Amino acid sequence: MTVEYRSPRNQAELEDTFQCSEAAFGGSLSFFTRIVTHDPWFCMDNARACFVDGKAVSVVQIFDRPIRVGTCIIRMGGLGSVGTHPDHRRKGYSLNVLKDSVRYMRSAGYDISVLYTGSQSHYARAGWVVYPAYSLRLSLPESPIHPPDDLAIETCDPDRDLPELMAAYDRFNATRSGTLVRSEAYWKKRPQWRDDPPLLHVTRRNGQLTAYLMANRWRLLEFGCMPGEDAALTGLFANLFRQAQAEEVKEVRAEPCPLAFGHTFETLGCAVHRQEGCSQMVRIINLESLLNKLIPLLASRLCASALSRWKGSLRLRHEADERTLQMGDGEIAIVQSVPSPDIDLPLSQEQLLKLLFGNMRPEHIAFANSLPFDDGDIALLDTLFPGEELFSWRTDGF
Repeated sequence: MTVEYRSPRNQAELEDTFQCSEAAFGGSLSFFTRIVTHDPWFCMDNARACFVDGKAVSVVQIFDRPIRVGTCIIRMGGLGSVGTHPDHRRKGYSLNVLKDSVRYMRSAGYDISVLYTGSQSHYARAGWVVYPAYSLRLSLPESPIHPPDDLAIETCDPDRDLPELMAAYDRFNATRSGTLVRSEAYWKKRPQWRDDPPLLHVTRRNGQLTAYLMANRWRLLEFGCMPGEDAALTGLFANLFRQAQAEEVKEVRAEPCPLAFGHTFETLGCAVHRQEGCSQMVRIINLESLLNKLIPLLASRLCASALSRWKGSLRLRHEADERTLQMGDGEIAIVQSVPSPDIDLPLSQEQLLKLLFGNMRPEHIAFANSLPFDDGDIALLDTLFPGEELFSWRTDGF
């Protein structure tokens, strides 16, 4: 018996991986094959599989995605279609395909990997860690407010509205960490990828698109607006809530949702209930590559702070890797590890990810790990890694 972990070598083997996914999940074959025609970043090498005597028995599909972290762009490999043919389960094939996927992503230049699952322990064995994602459950008021009378709300016309929709999305998410950098091809092909395209409404002022909202019945999937058009976006929320009221719907879900919008929904009379999910998992693929792409952002934060003249070294180390950042004259560079860095930060991969993306404060890490940091150390770490949120829209699922 020959067992190989690799990508398909030809179209026939690629189709075999899709058939394996169909057998594993019991879904329609077209659900898996449409990635070839509708994902603009599709690459055959990103289909990783275990082949037993030339037959695909366990598969992973890597979805190549450029995402934002502040003003920087990193390369994320999203894992989907992870499954094993029912006749070949409990043989360790899936875990080894995951390990092969990590090796491949590292060689192909990925920085991190993200997946969504209800089986966290399986992926934890290959190095992924749970990363919180938040949703909002909105209990609607008995009498939702009316949208402004002068607000023109229209159903989106993709042929007409796409350039303005793309501009609104880019402006709204320009520094929102975790959001996808969408190409025009992605915008055009995405509706064909999904079985149930969401309803999309837009608003206009003087003929120009100002805000948009995507919803699937009473689930908010995505929204955005141009700068200074918060009132138009709020009007879209109010319009959705009044539609829900007309059908005697008492609750709308925003899954997921930037937490800052909880206050906006409260001003519309909603009772807001925050829920933390544990289905999202993240893994660092290449720490040095990730830090190199984040250095311009870290340097800009340092230069804009009262600590712009700080000189010294910071070592970040987790279970599997470590890197040292050298700072001076407003510049930051990765250097060879030094025996005694000015700040030595040992932490878990989960803590490092939350530090880099802003979901965990330095003082909490210092407390959790019993680190002897002084106020100056905390101030520097707070400057480099301010509180933020790693967030992705439901509409960009894979």
